[in-house]
Amino acid sequence: MAMRGLVPVMLALGMAGCGVVYTAPQVRDGSPLGQASGTDYDVEVVRLTEESARAANLVPYVPERLPMAFQPGVAERTRNAVRTSLPENLVPPPEPQFLPERRPAFIADRFPPIEAPQPYRIGPADVVLLSVNASASLNDLPALINAQAKRQGYVVQDDGSIAIPDVGRVQIGGLTTPDAEAAIFRALVGAGIDPSFSLEVAEFNSQRIAVGGEVASPQLVPITLTPLHLHEAIQAAGGLKVSDPSVAKVQLFRGNEVYQIAGERFLSDPAVRQVVLRDGDSVQVISEFSETAAQLFFDQQLALRQTQIQQTQSALTMTNVISQVQSNELERLAAERAIFEKRLELGAAEQPYAYVTGEVRRAQRVALPFERKASLAEVMFHKDVQGLEIETADFSEIYVIRVASDPRLAGKLVAYHLDAENAVNLAAATRLEMHPNDVVFVAEQPITSWNRVISQILPQIFLQAANVANN
Repeated sequence: MAMRGLVPVMLALGMAGCGVVYTAPQVRDGSPLGQASGTDYDVEVVRLTEESARAANLVPYVPERLPMAFQPGVAERTRNAVRTSLPENLVPPPEPQFLPERRPAFIADRFPPIEAPQPYRIGPADVVLLSVNASASLNDLPALINAQAKRQGYVVQDDGSIAIPDVGRVQIGGLTTPDAEAAIFRALVGAGIDPSFSLEVAEFNSQRIAVGGEVASPQLVPITLTPLHLHEAIQAAGGLKVSDPSVAKVQLFRGNEVYQIAGERFLSDPAVRQVVLRDGDSVQVISEFSETAAQLFFDQQLALRQTQIQQTQSALTMTNVISQVQSNELERLAAERAIFEKRLELGAAEQPYAYVTGEVRRAQRVALPFERKASLAEVMFHKDVQGLEIETADFSEIYVIRVASDPRLAGKLVAYHLDAENAVNLAAATRLEMHPNDVVFVAEQPITSWNRVISQILPQIFLQAANVANN
């Protein structure tokens, strides 16, 4: 019976012996200024979501920049700056104007297609002759042969027509010679004239091929009633004018296509004689090796040799100056980096920090990076913090406490609440950008708070009980 009465006494004594009751830190909403709330801040708790994270990120924050000595490519820019700042008399001698000639490698052929010859079609600027049969009566042809004897020449106009007196304009452009005769015959019959005549092309001016390059006489070669082949066009221009056909090539430009044939194959392959040219084709003969250019290069090297000898000392001096100045500049950059790193280590250089506390493995201040922004997730799982205490941390009570940076909002504080009990919500932690002096607070689990209360009370209870028993 005595022991039953002793238990309440022991509990009372234990509670009294505890002094101050255990309290766990919390984040409370509201707390307007002037009210008894345990804080001097006006607190607003905002649930951390994708939307609230984007809104929080709208507050301007420009990360600190690293000194120029740490900027990317600074070493290469320093070398270039040193080189461009040298006096002109230290500039190296100019590069040769002519490059050395070397015999080219094997020339790959791209043979043009072999096509069947097409009949000649009359075009603008061609001159055609109408030849009258000698048996025809001049009375039957009053207007047709008013010119020289029984032959009359007509120039095909831009629209492809010729103008025959007493008959009018007759379209023959784009027609073969037999088709043009038929068209003229129909026109004459329609005009009441029924002669016996023939048509021939006196001058071929509408279709030509340009032949140039290493040929004896570059020129425009006309296409006539007889199909014009590739070798015939080059022969009409005087033939190849190359010292060594093995390093020459014949190029055919047709529309958007370029074909080429090695010089030796052009001279020896019978298939070349089957390449028919079209109106608008261009033929160029090119030699990839020029003895004249090779001689020019050789002469130039002899002339430059003396100049290069005179500039050798200047070039060596320039190289030494460049190396020494660049070395000095790079050493200066290295010294600047070392001094800055030492100032960071001693806390003498400005660097923003965020603070992590509560149920984490190590309460720590985390340096925010230079020249970029860090997220809440990056700070929480920083190597110095080592993450949350999985046994004691309440994942549903994670807060980012931020004091308003606007002086007009002095005393205003926002606590962004991340409920990570559902681990999916941790994605929001990767969206919220941290600002200098942000405080990340992780609350303890309720069972953790209770265990800590018991761990503080029980020793006092047993101590008081022992004192009562001894008395």
